[in-house]
Amino acid sequence: MFSRTFDPTKDLNDLTGKVIIVTGANTGIGYFTVRHLVNRGAKVYLGSRSEERGKTAIEKLKQEGIGSGEVVLFLCDIGSPSSAKKAAEDFMKWRPGWTSLVCFGRSYIVIWPLISVFHIGTFQLTTCLLPLLIKTSEEPNSDVRIVTVSSNVHANTKPVMNFKNLDEFKADYAKDMLPSLSRYSVSKLATILFSNALQRKLAPTSIICITLHPGIVNTSLASHLSYPRIAGFLTWVFFKAPDEGAYNTCFAAASPIVRESADEFKGAYLVPVGKKVDTSPIAQKVDVQDDLWKTTEDYIHSLSL
Repeated sequence: MFSRTFDPTKDLNDLTGKVIIVTGANTGIGYFTVRHLVNRGAKVYLGSRSEERGKTAIEKLKQEGIGSGEVVLFLCDIGSPSSAKKAAEDFMKWRPGWTSLVCFGRSYIVIWPLISVFHIGTFQLTTCLLPLLIKTSEEPNSDVRIVTVSSNVHANTKPVMNFKNLDEFKADYAKDMLPSLSRYSVSKLATILFSNALQRKLAPTSIICITLHPGIVNTSLASHLSYPRIAGFLTWVFFKAPDEGAYNTCFAAASPIVRESADEFKGAYLVPVGKKVDTSPIAQKVDVQDDLWKTTEDYIHSLSL
């Protein structure tokens, strides 16, 4: 059932004709996700907030070799609901047939921008793209997936949380030992709550929504956490490289096993590689999922977007 020894260079089918968008893809796990997918023949839209950094990433990919695939720059800033909406509108103008949306958040670790990128921006981008996603899923032999990257640290949140208003979003957790980690944990819980709610709303369709933990990966995130020098040293010593950290994302986005066992993977939370495990109890609560959805939706509507 699960491909624990999964290697995208060997275990992915030919992805020629498949179209995938990966946000936050100019560095880290997102970059290597793009590299693996494009090397299997996919057309990948590399999402980047910065045109310069996005072009640099694409040039690097081409120098490393992209096989028969194609990589296209997609300017995608999910740092605010308005910019996320614009990114979705720009993408829909191209109207490609496509299979997967993989969402990575990019943010400095500060209170409102963190939850804004990891949850609100992802919410806005995804929901704006839903008409295209649903239409594509109705086409013969389609395989539409929405993959959102979370983390096992989502389980570090309080066992009871209230998302009926924005207070939980804005909390600074200043009394916690590691406030930035607490805020990060809440943002990653929010991604799971959102994905699970989305899967329920998409139940009549063939679309598969997956959240995942990429593993303990050495990325630039450590530089934004409390005690960055210590965190950076520990990640260098103990954490795996982003290349390997992309394996679970590639599995969720493109492994044939996922589509072959669609009912098993709908609403799944995966740990490396391709192993379905339970999330924290609060992440499974339907009422909390619905509260988060409504509060996020109401907030976006209050911005007249």
